[in-house]
Amino acid sequence: MKNRVLLGISLTMIFNLFIWGESGQDILKKVDERMVGTKAPKDVQTVMSMKIVTAQGREKIRELKAWSKNNLDKDDWRVMKFLSPPDVKNVGFLVLAEDQMYLYLPEFRRIRRIASHNKKESFMGSDFSYDDLGTAGFSTSYQAKLISEDDETWIIELERNPESDKPYKKIKMEVSKESELPVRMELYDNSGNLQKVAQEGNEKIGNYWISTRITMEDKKKNSHTVLEMKDIEVDQGLEDEIFTQRYLKRRVK
Repeated sequence: MKNRVLLGISLTMIFNLFIWGESGQDILKKVDERMVGTKAPKDVQTVMSMKIVTAQGREKIRELKAWSKNNLDKDDWRVMKFLSPPDVKNVGFLVLAEDQMYLYLPEFRRIRRIASHNKKESFMGSDFSYDDLGTAGFSTSYQAKLISEDDETWIIELERNPESDKPYKKIKMEVSKESELPVRMELYDNSGNLQKVAQEGNEKIGNYWISTRITMEDKKKNSHTVLEMKDIEVDQGLEDEIFTQRYLKRRVK
């Protein structure tokens, strides 16, 4: 009986590959290649706008400057510094690895390391968590299977690896065949409930496809945050010094 079951599973996998041509994990690796692999920019510098909209419709507008660096042999690095409004100006966020995230609070002149159990918390009152804005890439933390596809998109379902501490147990991801980047993601919590929905707009900047607009909707709070990139520069040869705690304390213009 066991051998018949295994044979049935194997035949199903072969049938799916015959019909669709690629496995879910193959597609997920394509996504990672665009985000943090050989098809991603070596570095990116940009100005971002962040619009937070509460359940009551109240809006907060913030502006940030951000830098990221793609390290093919390890986690990507990123820094975000607030430019406005005055109450958050010069607050900084540094990511060096999944377990190395730092928040600089100029009011107290101190840098706080984000503990693993705090990564699910809201980033500066937005609908993004610290983990949402942390290191990119999915294939090391999730296993994916292909659910369906059409001429323009693949839909894959990601299940979290048992050893991973990622906050989302399951992710349903719609991937553009043109950009090989997500255009929509449903993010499910540990209880299997839909927690957030992310909508992404992707543009081609030079030789690269980049996610330039993300809307993160929190289904439990009924709020959403729009993060939009502008003045994007790629492959500028950014110095490693930018991605340090010392640089995190610098004022921005």
